[in-house]
Amino acid sequence: MSRLVRWQLVLFCLVTVVSIVVMAVWFMRVPDKAGLGRYQVAVDLTESGGLYATSNVTFLGQTVGRVKRVEVTPEGARAYLDLDSGVRVPADSRAEVHSRSAIGEQFLDLIPPVTAPGASASGPNPAQSGGTTYLANGSVIPSSRTSVPQDIAPLLDDLDATLAGVPNDKLGDLLTQSADAFGGNGENMSRLLDAFHAFTADAKANLVPTKKLITDLVPVLQSQQVSSDAIRRWALNLAQLTGQLTGRNDASVRAIIEQGPGAMGQANALFQQFRPTLPLLLANLVSLGEVGVTYNPSLEQILVAIPQGVSELATIAVPNMGGTNRGFLSFNTSTLNSVPPCTTGFLPASDRRDGSAVDSPTRTSRDLYCALPQNTQVAVRGARNLPCMMKPGKRAPTVKICKSPYPYRPLGTNPWYGNPTPTTNNGATGGPIQPSGYRPDFSNGGLTGAAYYDPRTGFLVDTDGNSYRQQNLKKSDGKARTWQQMMPTA
Repeated sequence: MSRLVRWQLVLFCLVTVVSIVVMAVWFMRVPDKAGLGRYQVAVDLTESGGLYATSNVTFLGQTVGRVKRVEVTPEGARAYLDLDSGVRVPADSRAEVHSRSAIGEQFLDLIPPVTAPGASASGPNPAQSGGTTYLANGSVIPSSRTSVPQDIAPLLDDLDATLAGVPNDKLGDLLTQSADAFGGNGENMSRLLDAFHAFTADAKANLVPTKKLITDLVPVLQSQQVSSDAIRRWALNLAQLTGQLTGRNDASVRAIIEQGPGAMGQANALFQQFRPTLPLLLANLVSLGEVGVTYNPSLEQILVAIPQGVSELATIAVPNMGGTNRGFLSFNTSTLNSVPPCTTGFLPASDRRDGSAVDSPTRTSRDLYCALPQNTQVAVRGARNLPCMMKPGKRAPTVKICKSPYPYRPLGTNPWYGNPTPTTNNGATGGPIQPSGYRPDFSNGGLTGAAYYDPRTGFLVDTDGNSYRQQNLKKSDGKARTWQQMMPTA
């Protein structure tokens, strides 16, 4: 055998060996079948989802293994994966069955978690590296982290039934308009379908309330049918409004839209500043509103009486008195503090604050008001004569007494000094108002008080409780005295 022949045989053997190795490794996958550089992972599914042996397994868009076999289990199906050991897959990854198209083959996609992985996989011997847990030989991905696509056969049947009702001459227009409507909105449609899927899942989980909602929806729809004319008018008015906004007021609307975000931002900043105190203010306004509702009759009476009261106050000044073409106002200050001020029901003299104090006083534990009989002429407009809104005809100083079945009870009479004299008569039975029984001591020159006085007749009730008529209202020449001249002198 010549040397050339020997070299040819050697070269032929080398080519044969290389071809056999390439075929065994790349085409026959002898190392994979032998388990070299591979590991097995199981995936629990609620159903097979169209997976079959030799289906591709992808991770981050790359094929990392194949489905070895699919077995039926009491809970659904279990797929055994043959993965490349050179690719590390986080143990808490999701497994989702997808299809490359509507009629394409199914494949299993391993999706890593959004957050940092770290949850341990079920199954023996999970691989760990740097605190991160990865799938290892024998790991199991539970069904809670798996999903399968919707069966396309019922969808195609429903689509076929829907298209069967569309005339053939209108089908082309339908497809064209659908393409125009959904073109370029694939991502939005995907989010819409995902949201609808989540909605249907929640509705299925709450089946009883959903059925009740559907049942109650029928009367609502019937009412909408009955109110169809009103709805049409509302839609027409809305169309007219939008037409006005897009017509003459287009510039104003655009200005509102352009300046609105800035204004809303400023309003939001303002509300953020008010956030600590606004809830307290609103709570106080609620209380104020409740008080306003309770005392609504009194508020209405005040609004009615104010104009009449203002007109009556205008008559105090008598115009053109004595032909002088001037108005005169007489205060007859010589009778100030008659009847005496009310001290019954208030703090004793030892507990009263000095008028020069600037600190905040301590709130007393009891109500302070003039606690005299209701028919006395001292502080007749005090709290003890406030009308009870909840019980017409009853008067009391507090809401508690108004709600009580018992009448108001006074604390005593009202002397100038000393403790109040106890009394058992509250005077709530009515009767004419009598002059005060108080008799001051005039030995030291008398005390100044306020008394009822009629400037037209000179009639007055003095501090002694008796009636008098003032005679010196005019000068000796017959002219009226000025208010300065009627002031008392020492």
